[in-house]
Amino acid sequence: MPTKNSTYIVLGIILLILTGIGGYFLFQVYQANNTQTTYTSQTTPKIELIPTDSPDEEVETITPSVTTASATTVTPIASVSGKVTPTTTKSITPTKTPTATPTTSSSNLTTYSSAQDNFSVEYSPTRKVYQDTETSLYDSDGELSTDSTGTRYTFYLSTGNFAVHVTSGDLWAWKNVNREFDSDSLIAGQASFRYDITSQTIVDFQSGDKNYTIQCVHNGVTSLKTECEAFISSFEFL
Repeated sequence: MPTKNSTYIVLGIILLILTGIGGYFLFQVYQANNTQTTYTSQTTPKIELIPTDSPDEEVETITPSVTTASATTVTPIASVSGKVTPTTTKSITPTKTPTATPTTSSSNLTTYSSAQDNFSVEYSPTRKVYQDTETSLYDSDGELSTDSTGTRYTFYLSTGNFAVHVTSGDLWAWKNVNREFDSDSLIAGQASFRYDITSQTIVDFQSGDKNYTIQCVHNGVTSLKTECEAFISSFEFL
């Protein structure tokens, strides 16, 4: 009889230990699931201005061209000097997802509006939108400035991100000392400067004291290039 009681006691202790271990692992799974819902600097997608073509070579070989207002695709290309670098994103401090509330349009696109930076743009609902701060900006002479900040709206898709960068004064989200705005290529009624390479399309324009850069990372994919043109064309000021 004492032997049988000892066996029950041992089994009871083992059961308590197993129950404790099971409870611990369930708690860890619960915490992990909760943690995944919070965007951090590691989980928030980034978009970088990284033209891959050599600007130094393009200075001598590429000249601006202009399309008419009836063209379905805007294709002006302008010369660029200096080096475009990805440093505009290395010191970015991501913030929460956008404060504006997207709405769905009749064309099955979603409209994103920013009262902060006075614009709206239509994008595919398959994309996720993030807003964060850019701290590495460039003046018109190509000098790096970290005294001011800009805002970046990223329209994330795994195959290629789109973004709207907004800065003020003479600062821009990327380095280019030869911005020449073309009044025949209008974005929301404003003259624009366009830079096309194999993997990206970048369009700069201004309104009031704000500078806007629309950037599409399409990686040369035809469907993304078409989506990019629609994204650019949909841009409007509030």
